[in-house]
This record gives sequence, structure tokens and C-alpha cells, in this order.
Amino acid sequence: MSAPTHEYPYPPPQQQQPPSSKGLGIASMVSGIVAIVLSFIPVVGFLSFILGPIAVILGIIAILKKSGRGQGIAGIITGALGFVIVTLGTILFSAALLSIDEEMQSADESITDETESSPEPEESAAAEESAPAEQDEPAEVAAEAERTEEDLAQEVEEDTPDSSSGEANALASAESYLSFSGFSRSGLIEQLEFEGYSTEEAEYAVENVEVDWSEQAARSAESYLSFSGFSRSGLIEQLEFEGYSTEDAENAVENLEVDWNEQAARSAESYLEFGSFSLQGLIDQLVFEGYTQEQAEYGANQVY
Repeated sequence: MSAPTHEYPYPPPQQQQPPSSKGLGIASMVSGIVAIVLSFIPVVGFLSFILGPIAVILGIIAILKKSGRGQGIAGIITGALGFVIVTLGTILFSAALLSIDEEMQSADESITDETESSPEPEESAAAEESAPAEQDEPAEVAAEAERTEEDLAQEVEEDTPDSSSGEANALASAESYLSFSGFSRSGLIEQLEFEGYSTEEAEYAVENVEVDWSEQAARSAESYLSFSGFSRSGLIEQLEFEGYSTEDAENAVENLEVDWNEQAARSAESYLEFGSFSLQGLIDQLVFEGYTQEQAEYGANQVY
């Protein structure tokens, strides 16, 4: 008689937990980085007021849902920094512009006072010289009497200034802005309107200021590259976002002396300062930013 056999049930298969997604953490971190970058750029810096809080909120959600905790913390930090930087920058920039505007208005008032006070002696001197001339030349007096109303109206029109005081001040402010920073045409109009000038005054100033918009695009491009890494296409898109035409943006980038491999390395280093990336993930991020595959691989290998 054979011994009874016992069948042992197989243990149930263990379900594998799906790997946690880091999407929220990465979104928070990228939003924070963009908020910091934009906070240094004139005109569009106000976007950091939006992106900064978004990065903080996404970072908190990422931590609570354990969806990329490290990236979430980085997003909170960078978002808060971007918000603080743009707030301080806005305060300082507004104070500087108000100071410049007050100086320009004071200068205009002093010029106006001098202009109003100077004609009196000239008129008296002209009257003294004209008295004997009228006695000696009666023919000229007769010709003066025959002048028509149209002649007088034409002289008054010629003596009338072509622009109002508001337009003149707007023109002076536009020249002041262009002396220390690059602006696109639409960006300069928006800046003048932000300072309180009417749309008509701002447009008059921009139409009458002596400026080469291609040169302004080159100045803005150099300014961006001085504090952040950009790919070629990314820099063109940034200039177009600032209001430059596609032609001016492309000409500016083409005429720059820039090493795109070096820019890729700068961007890669910036990403690693605020988050964790694998080598391939870092390369993919650089390609997404507009770098070529070769530039992305070079930049990632320089810092990884």
C-alpha cells in the first residue's frame, strides 16, 4: 500500500507595484527653473509671478503623492526663488525708471523756462532795429501790409511744434530705455504704456526714435546668453516671444559668436543643479530644448 501524497498549493503570484511616476516632480522642477530664468528677462519677467506659485503647488502635490519627491522639493525651491527674484527686480526696475522719468521731466521744464524767457530781449532788440528800418524803407512797410491771412497762418503753423509735451517725453523715455537695454518695437511700446504714457504717445515715440531693430535683437540675444544657456532654436523662439520679427531674430542669432556645444553644457549643468537626471534623460531633455543630438550628448557628457 503506497503512502498518501499531499499536494501543496503554489503560493499566489506577487503583484509587482508599478514604478512611481515622477511627472509631477519634474513638471514642478522645470516650472521653477523657467520661473527663475524669466525673472531676469525684462518685459516677460511678470510670467514668473505665475510660474513660481505653479511650481510650488506642483512640488507640494508631488511630495504628497510621492511622485518625484526630490524634483518636487527642487520645484518648490526654484519656484519660490523665481517669485522672490521677479518681485525684487520689479520693485528696483520701477524705482529706477521713475527716477529717470523725473529727471527727464525736470530737464524739459528747465528747457521750457529758458525758451519762454529768451524771446523778450530778442523781440526788443528786433523792435529797436526795425524802427529806423521802417523809416528808411517805406516800400517794405507797404509789402508787409499786403500780406494775406494765408501767409500768416502758414507762419504760425511752421512755428507750432509737431509734437505735444507728452509725445516729447515719451520719445525721451524711449531713447533712455534703448540706451541701456535691447527692446523690440512692440516691447518698447508696452514698456512706455506701462510707465503711464498713452498708446498714441508710445507709438509716436517708437515711430520717431532712431533705432535699428535688428541691432536691438542682437543686444537682447547677447543679454540672454550672458546668464543662461540657450539652443539656437530656443534663442530664436525667445526673441520672437519678445516681439522681434522672425527675420530680425534669425539674423541676430546667425551673427552671434556662440559655441552651441558650450551652451548645451551650460544648460545641462543648470538642470543638474535643480534636479536628478540619468545620462540619457539629460540628453533627451537637451534635445527637447532644441539642441541637436550631437550637442546634447556633448553637453551631458561634460557635466555628468
